[in-house]
Amino acid sequence: MANWNAVVDVSNVCWSPYLPPLGRQAPVWDRLGLVVAAWRAQHGPDTQLELVADDSLVRVLGPDARSFLELKRSGEISTASVADDEILRRAREGGLYVITRDHYIDHRASHRWIDQFPERFQGWDTTVDGVVRLAPLGIRTRSAQDVSQAREVKVLRYGAKLDARNQVHRKVLGTRWKCPNTSCRQSAQWQGQLLAWPGVSPEGTAVCPSCRRQLVALGPRAALHEVVVADLESREELLRFPLEVDCPVIVGRGAAVKGIDLAMYTDGRSAIDTVSRQHLMMRLTNAGSANWRLSVIDLNSTNGTTVQRWTGSGFDPARTVPPDTETHLGTRDQVILGDAVLLRLSGKRFLAEPTNLNPELLYPPKPPDATTVTRRQP
Repeated sequence: MANWNAVVDVSNVCWSPYLPPLGRQAPVWDRLGLVVAAWRAQHGPDTQLELVADDSLVRVLGPDARSFLELKRSGEISTASVADDEILRRAREGGLYVITRDHYIDHRASHRWIDQFPERFQGWDTTVDGVVRLAPLGIRTRSAQDVSQAREVKVLRYGAKLDARNQVHRKVLGTRWKCPNTSCRQSAQWQGQLLAWPGVSPEGTAVCPSCRRQLVALGPRAALHEVVVADLESREELLRFPLEVDCPVIVGRGAAVKGIDLAMYTDGRSAIDTVSRQHLMMRLTNAGSANWRLSVIDLNSTNGTTVQRWTGSGFDPARTVPPDTETHLGTRDQVILGDAVLLRLSGKRFLAEPTNLNPELLYPPKPPDATTVTRRQP
């Protein structure tokens, strides 16, 4: 006899407009009872269900919060600040089904078993007669870019410092910056332009992510995308940086003009030892009508560069990138440096937005201690 025991994503259930009252965009406690009853009607009354919810759910349930708290006191429901990790941990360790409509795209890198057992994720729909039915959710394999985008949405939702939906933050994202602190490592590395994402102070001022000094605005950016750098073996992200149209960037291990020094982010990891000091150049170029083209050039690196092309359902075998030759890439392809470090676009895209605001409002004057330093190019 099949084991239909499951863990229920309670917050996802209560917020779902696909359960009665249909279309209501607010949490409804009674939806949980409908889903539990439907699951047991389909798979047996003795089916064991573990209930897990976000801590915040109780604050939006109104009068039904009492029922929630009673279940929590009795141990029948568990909570976490963000319940996703706890739900997936229980499902993985207990071999449980997951009752949800969340595809957990942002968790695919840390829970690779999701792609291996898609049938264990069950969602609900309501028929025209008001009957709730549960069926396989339709989990499918997602590209690294899809996973990255989904993670960004969750990070923004739960308190990221740079939120592209925030008007002040959009101005920060759409501006080129320079760190005026001549002792700052990032300022020295990037020779007059900050290529890392800036930080934002509580007052909305752009600050250096390293030294926290107020940044100097250099003017508006062109359209740009975001590059993810990760350890190839563990897939752990090392950093993300913006890649602007017509602003080529060198990636390597050590000092480089307008470059990304991986040693700044890896805490002495051996993974980057095979990366040359000036290993690869990446650039976006305009291709007309708001289109753009991504390309890379291997800078005659010691241990070489390979590219994996995205086929729509997976990656082709890696192919060597010829040195000193421009290689064009698709948006979902990924590049590997020295068989150790992976680079790919995150999927996030920022468009240059025209503005009729006073430039002094968008690009404030230099802070009092800012100085302009001209550095000799190596």
